[in-house]
Amino acid sequence: MKIYFGLDGGASSTRAVLIDSNGKTLIKKKLNQGTNLKVYRDLAPKRITDLILELCNEICISIDDISAFGFGLAAVSYDKGRELFFKELDRLNIADKSILINDAEAAYKVCCLDDVGILLTVGTGVIAIAKNSSGDFIRIAGKGHDKSDVGSGYWIGKEVLLKLSFNESIINHEPDLLQLRDLVYEKFESNNLNQALEYIANHEDSLALKASLAKNVIEISNENEIALSILQEATFNVADYIIDLNSMLDYKKAKDIVLFGNGSIIKSSIYRKSLNDSLSFNFSNVSWIFSDISAAYGSAMVAALSKDNINIDIKDIIKGDFLVSSWSYN
Repeated sequence: MKIYFGLDGGASSTRAVLIDSNGKTLIKKKLNQGTNLKVYRDLAPKRITDLILELCNEICISIDDISAFGFGLAAVSYDKGRELFFKELDRLNIADKSILINDAEAAYKVCCLDDVGILLTVGTGVIAIAKNSSGDFIRIAGKGHDKSDVGSGYWIGKEVLLKLSFNESIINHEPDLLQLRDLVYEKFESNNLNQALEYIANHEDSLALKASLAKNVIEISNENEIALSILQEATFNVADYIIDLNSMLDYKKAKDIVLFGNGSIIKSSIYRKSLNDSLSFNFSNVSWIFSDISAAYGSAMVAALSKDNINIDIKDIIKGDFLVSSWSYN
């Protein structure tokens, strides 16, 4: 029986799994740290290889027992990050058994089972991808937090901090600003705005900390006009990504659209409602489909097929107790 490693590495968290060639889950784990190869280029390689070794130790196997490794990573095309990552893989003598793909492509593998459809990932970052009739990926957004992808969790958090910074002198006279400021104080255990901003800026996971504000902002958007305006701007731009991507595909165009969702932010019903409102001008009905299976499985499936020509069916993973053992957190 062959064993495959799969990883889904984003900017805020990382999931890893070991499965066998029958689709049975041997172990899985979530790390509450990001492994984006650009944001964490100096930290991600060691975080990932430590996670591999930890999984091997917990089920008493050698790293040499793993037939192939699939890595679905954010910013996988960033050359400096890839170079450092491959050096770390070489250190463990597994570079020749490793496949690197974009984390969105790994998610597509487990969400869009027939290789058809638009997958929208909104978490710390945002990207919309689909395959055309030739099987080639088409992407919109996903340029990274520093390229101003509007609508992501990071973007929402950044906008809140900017609005507080630019309006600091009037915060005490504006209830909505005051509510947002108190939210930031509580979240980062700070007594003033400068202290909170300094804490975020100096933290090794600064990107994830900013993005962590998004869920709180979305939750209060029904009572806070500033939060609502940020949410509406976010989803208006994400709607444009979907509309642009849909127009680039050679699918039969329809009034209704089915979207596959992935990521912590898009799972928010409040966020999706605002997004659906923005899409309503172009589509009569918007439906959403979510997979319970982590993109880490998608990476493992790609590795098995690419290295050993073994096609692990998603149905085998579902039958292989993937829901029985919960994600463990670090």
